[in-house]
Amino acid sequence: MNKIMSHLILCLLLCGTLFFSGCLAEQNETENNTIAVLTDIDDYNITSVSARNGLNGELITIDDEETIDQLIEVLDALNLEEIGLGSVSSRTYYSFKFFHDSTEIYNLSIIQEDLLEINGVYYKVNNTPINMTELRGLVNPLDVSVQRKGEGNDSISSLIKVSTYEMTKVSIINGLSRESGTTENITTIKKLLSDLDSYQMEEPEEPFSNGYRYFLYFYNYSGGVSRVYIVDNKSIEIDNVPYEVVNSSLNMTEFEEFINSKSASDNEGLNAEVSGITESLTIEELDSRSSLIIAGTVTGAYPSRWNTPDGQRPDKPDSELNIGTEDMIYTDVGIHVNKYLKSSYDTQEWVIRVEGGTVGEDSIWVEDAPSFEYGENVLLFLNGNIVTGGYQGKFTMINDTAAVRGDGVSVVITEHYDRWTIAEI
Repeated sequence: MNKIMSHLILCLLLCGTLFFSGCLAEQNETENNTIAVLTDIDDYNITSVSARNGLNGELITIDDEETIDQLIEVLDALNLEEIGLGSVSSRTYYSFKFFHDSTEIYNLSIIQEDLLEINGVYYKVNNTPINMTELRGLVNPLDVSVQRKGEGNDSISSLIKVSTYEMTKVSIINGLSRESGTTENITTIKKLLSDLDSYQMEEPEEPFSNGYRYFLYFYNYSGGVSRVYIVDNKSIEIDNVPYEVVNSSLNMTEFEEFINSKSASDNEGLNAEVSGITESLTIEELDSRSSLIIAGTVTGAYPSRWNTPDGQRPDKPDSELNIGTEDMIYTDVGIHVNKYLKSSYDTQEWVIRVEGGTVGEDSIWVEDAPSFEYGENVLLFLNGNIVTGGYQGKFTMINDTAAVRGDGVSVVITEHYDRWTIAEI
């Protein structure tokens, strides 16, 4: 009898051990999701990768086998955990599409250093955050960080692609007000470059992720263009490569003076204004029609784009454009979320979409669209990434508990236990 009992105990212990091991294996499998586990990538030979820079819209195709392998290796080292987000309305660092010949195998977007999306499902990174510097070097192997390593401080004119002697036109756009100025006066162009060359550039230790305040475009005879994006008074992106100003701070008023002095310059492109009658909404209606309410700080804008797949102007003449309906320019604005007042997401960076902007020679102005200023503290009523009711859903914060709208409407923000209320004063 004792022998039988001993065997039974041993069997029970063995079964328990096997069951526990199985649970651990299942748990480990769940907790150690990687790109290879979550996709079919190991079943295919990836022949090309398309990478879109979410900050400036630049699209790059990678077809070098060694670079593709390195990129997959970097991404596959991430330990991923699925999270229950229905959607994340935030600008992405990079969006990747992996192809076998012409067949798309999977797509992946880097939203934050510890947050990504694979085929529509969101995951957080449980181990080391994504190394954005390493990732950028793989996406753009011609990065200046490799070509100019050790050369020291550079001037802006030495870093842009368009030669000073070939320049025919310069445009400057305020990313938030969307006002722009353009000149083809060579003397003015040289003066602008001379002023910019008083600043010395060097590569930053870490890439920046905020939006931009100003966009400078330098054109040559053949239509080539160099892009200089101003992040703040110490940070610049030149043709997709980030730099820091090391000897002083940028004079932002110079760009605004250029825009104001050239605001009446001739523009051969589209210049349209969209007006409409926006339904008047009470604060209660704004609240009920918004899926999200946030208080945050404006961090900058992103290059305006047409609502086409590549962001460029539709391939049709002005007379066939349906401005305001089928054809539209939009501008994305970055917001750092200081507080969630209705709904909540696991991110402090949000990107809202505002209709209107300038792409090349084409400008569209939308009468009821909200406007923003760099560093402005705002209260926003949102549906996803769209401001509810146009300008009516955007307020400027006066302090932590009060905000005012452009038309004079003021609100007070009050916390009641586990919820916030917003009421007109």
